[in-house]
Amino acid sequence: MNIFKALSEGHGQISETNITSFVSYLLNSSNELKNSFFVLFADLIDTGLDENKICDLLNIKQNLIREKIIHFSNSFIVSSVPEYRIKKDNKHLIPDILVRIYSKDKQEIKAFFLIENKINKGAVTQGQLENQVSFFKTSDEDYVQNIPVYSIFITPDDDIFKASYENAKNENKNTVWLKWTNHVENDASIEAILREVIKYEHKAEIEPIDLNTQFIIKSFIDYLATEFSKKERSKMNYSVDGFDVVLHAEVNIDNKTYTIKKFENKMIRVFDYSDELLDIPVKPFLRKINKEYNLCIEEERKNTQVLGEEYIVALNKKNGT
Repeated sequence: MNIFKALSEGHGQISETNITSFVSYLLNSSNELKNSFFVLFADLIDTGLDENKICDLLNIKQNLIREKIIHFSNSFIVSSVPEYRIKKDNKHLIPDILVRIYSKDKQEIKAFFLIENKINKGAVTQGQLENQVSFFKTSDEDYVQNIPVYSIFITPDDDIFKASYENAKNENKNTVWLKWTNHVENDASIEAILREVIKYEHKAEIEPIDLNTQFIIKSFIDYLATEFSKKERSKMNYSVDGFDVVLHAEVNIDNKTYTIKKFENKMIRVFDYSDELLDIPVKPFLRKINKEYNLCIEEERKNTQVLGEEYIVALNKKNGT
């Protein structure tokens, strides 16, 4: 069973938080990959940099992958923390992952990565990347002056993320846009470097990887290849494929437009402005609409399917549609 696919379907709970935790695990020196993923990740980052390349900074210039990993592991340690909270006074920001690269004796820190993951097009937040870097440099007690901070943006291969990346790049030249899968440069993606890890292990060019870990990595590769293929996301299998929409209504919450849809199998789902299925609990979202629009709908003892239809009807009546 592919746990990533299982969680992403129907009422599953796969989310950016789940993905963040797994990527953080892959990067950390304490895992059984022995820095093989990190070395390939650093090389992938460098394809998006004109200067201040990671492999130059860490002297990863050996010819063979085994030699690169041995050199790096003998010299450095990677500490990766998911959902890292940058705090100052009553304010805070939470990058998805903070990566610290230390010298082996932890006496010197070489670089910081602030990683932001996106799996949905509707999750774009303008200014997020540059704000994270600025806040980290001015507020976090771990920041060391003159140590490079790299902002890593990992998203589906979609132009909707381009403006966010370019704006962040203008503020911090050490900003890189990586893609889960790449529709043009097939070898330049997270999926591609994970495949490389498996291939290197199969050919005994890196240390053996536990069979259970191999299976999880292969499951993640399969999930990425399926989830972020060239198909339009709205046409993929979210357990609503094959069922027609019988009712729908638009709603504006926090200056964002959403569509609530009821399918012929009675399922209620929420979509963003670009018709992306949102990975959110539906019932709390309906409660928020009830409050914001003052619909006065009685919610007690009603399931999501019944409530969803009532909200759609009430919203369409209120909107005059």
